[in-house]
Amino acid sequence: MFKIQRNVCDKLGKNNTYYHEKIYNFIENKIGKTKNCNFGNKNGSKTGVKHEGARNIPIRNFPLKGCSIDENGEVIIVNGDGLQGFCRDCDSKRRRKRLEMSREKNKEGYDAYEREYGKHTKICSVCKEDKDIRESFKLSLGMECGLHNVCNTCSKKYGESMGDRLIKYRPDGNFTYKKTDIDQHDDHIMPLAYGGTNSEVNHQLLTKAENLKKSSTIPFENVHDIPEMLLCERWRTILQTAKAENISIVEFKSRISFAIMEEQRNLSMMNDEELENVFKSYNSANNKRINTQRAVKKFRIYCKNILNI
Repeated sequence: MFKIQRNVCDKLGKNNTYYHEKIYNFIENKIGKTKNCNFGNKNGSKTGVKHEGARNIPIRNFPLKGCSIDENGEVIIVNGDGLQGFCRDCDSKRRRKRLEMSREKNKEGYDAYEREYGKHTKICSVCKEDKDIRESFKLSLGMECGLHNVCNTCSKKYGESMGDRLIKYRPDGNFTYKKTDIDQHDDHIMPLAYGGTNSEVNHQLLTKAENLKKSSTIPFENVHDIPEMLLCERWRTILQTAKAENISIVEFKSRISFAIMEEQRNLSMMNDEELENVFKSYNSANNKRINTQRAVKKFRIYCKNILNI
């Protein structure tokens, strides 16, 4: 039986690193300073990895899960104890083993994919089109299916410069990580396309493979997991309403996308002088140095080619 192509995990991403210490302190006061890790010892694991050594270990050895900070700066635990069920050491070993297994399984490249999935096409996680794997997808042997989840066309489109995204979305803030490794990518936890801020709180370092896999997805399971500080100030009321109404992530994405689209449509109706003043104000508010005349031209091109307005 052929396998069904796995969907891209929308959980990829990290918790709000700015508040990690505060969250751990909160959990520590709630459950104590230690927790048991029994990964692989009770039910086994697909990779064969099992926790080794002392099982009762400090809670800071566990990644956070289902935690957020509300608008008042208070810690919210959505479910469970706020921690992953396995420790960082087990997680690291599990990831390495999965990578080894994937590389071995996919070493025949496109042929391995066709044999396992019984087809020569794959659905792009961005444009959702079913495309020929040899023509549209690059090999990535370490990934489960052996191919990138984003097609070549969308990779090129979403590989646009940070400057272009600032022009399209005008996010709050002006922060950039000083990367120390050639494989580090400065990623926005909440994508700019969904109202994410450009302040430090919304940045994380990922590898190139992780960043491409995450793409422009929201890495939270429900709206209550999303810290409001990750969004630009002008979009936070949409998240607050979403939480109050307890809507799904899908509905939230629809609402925030519609609001951003409406803002862009309204901007497109301005004349060049008015639009340039918008970018001048943006530069001033966020200590940016965007070339405002270039920004107007790039925004016009975006509106014509992408928004069709």
